[in-house]
Amino acid sequence: MRSVTPFRSLSAVTALLVALAVGPVVATAMPSPAHASASADADRDTIPDAVERVVCGSATCATGVEDRDGDGIPDATEVPACGDTTCASPTSDRDDDGIPDYAERLVCGSDTCSNAREDADGDRIGDWVEFVICGTRTCADGTEDYDANGVSDAAELAACVKSVNDLAVTGGVVALWVAVAAAIALAVGVALRTRRRRAGTGTSA
Repeated sequence: MRSVTPFRSLSAVTALLVALAVGPVVATAMPSPAHASASADADRDTIPDAVERVVCGSATCATGVEDRDGDGIPDATEVPACGDTTCASPTSDRDDDGIPDYAERLVCGSDTCSNAREDADGDRIGDWVEFVICGTRTCADGTEDYDANGVSDAAELAACVKSVNDLAVTGGVVALWVAVAAAIALAVGVALRTRRRRAGTGTSA
């Protein structure tokens, strides 16, 4: 199994699954810090220098497990998501799609932009899932199983995503069902009228 330390956030998996069971909490969007995801990485630990400076004051001090607010999201993940070490929430889901806002920001820049199909490394593990499991969009290998229940974290998280049909019934769908209902009613009406005519003809004969 490929190592994902030190940028590991397995507790975020549990936090997210519990949060999804409780329900979404909508929070005010916070701006991402400029250059927070810059590629400079002096100690080559996969945590950008700019992020480490916010987390602990220098370009080489973070371990990837710091979690100042104890919410299950490592500080090194919160900083690029929304600007500081306490700003992200595992329960905040503005569009109620099953993907936490902070993960959507990391994937594509806003609270509501992900379609859950983004996959930068083509490993069939969605980018948002990888961010939740281990902090980057390419770090998970699909074997992670934090609660040791035999179901991978990737599979459990992917199962949380809600389809468009689950979120809302669109006007197009409503119109389709109305049209189908109208067609059925029309067909039934025609059949009844035809039967009555035939019955009337038989009586008069």
